Amino acid sequence: MILFHMYKISVDKDLFKDIQFKKTHILEKETSKYWQKELLEPKIIDDKIKYSIKQVDKLIITNGLGEDKPQLTIECDKIDYSAKKDIFEFYLGKILEQKNTDLEDNYKDTLIEELLREKAQLEDTMNRDHLTGVYNRRKMENDLDMFINQNNSSILSAIFVDADRFKGINDNFGHDAGDRTLVYLGQKLQKHAKILNGEVYRYGGEEFIILCFIPKNEIIDKLDELRKDIKSQRIYHSTRDISITVSMGVSFYSECSTKDDMIKKADDGVYKAKNNGRDRIEFG
Repeated sequence: MILFHMYKISVDKDLFKDIQFKKTHILEKETSKYWQKELLEPKIIDDKIKYSIKQVDKLIITNGLGEDKPQLTIECDKIDYSAKKDIFEFYLGKILEQKNTDLEDNYKDTLIEELLREKAQLEDTMNRDHLTGVYNRRKMENDLDMFINQNNSSILSAIFVDADRFKGINDNFGHDAGDRTLVYLGQKLQKHAKILNGEVYRYGGEEFIILCFIPKNEIIDKLDELRKDIKSQRIYHSTRDISITVSMGVSFYSECSTKDDMIKKADDGVYKAKNNGRDRIEFG
């Protein structure tokens, strides 16, 4: 195989950055007349003309105009043709040199920062409930292990929140309406969790938990504001709008022997609230 020296390819700013940060590993170019002329090498085999694709050992990737434009010299592992997309594909390898880029001097440090940022974003996605966007149960359990060892654990409380008659919403309005109701609840709980100095988590189904740090004498008034806020609005449905209330159970870590005991007592509080008429707050 004959390796030609290199090609210079100009790309837009976003693609240049993606190549620079190793987010793009294949550079695609349309099969224009220019690239057909540059890359296709005719051969006569058995009295028939056949084409092979020329190969290069490296590419120069640029962005912008002028002598001071950003430039990467990068290994080209191979050039291929995709019949499905009707494009030439340049498989990119190691970056050999950078010129006029912001990362010439601190490329490795910046790349590490970018990778760490992506890792944090991935972890955050894994810790969130895909429907409501609030944190999930796994995240709650990890946070709880941390919270009980903090200096302010004496004012740690758990608030169990359960949507009232949620099965009826699914049965009468459909599961899409049920999902929209859960999203609505998640948004309201996130809003009030900030007021409560806490975080909200989806525990499962229509159950949520708020772990928060707030003095005992302040919690009931703030939870009552949450309760009223939830039922103050309706969720749109083409048949008729949906109203929702919640039952809440509250427990305090200072009154529990273990973290699991705190969660159980908050859950017990929900059962009390349900048995006493729903749309209310009870201590576990």
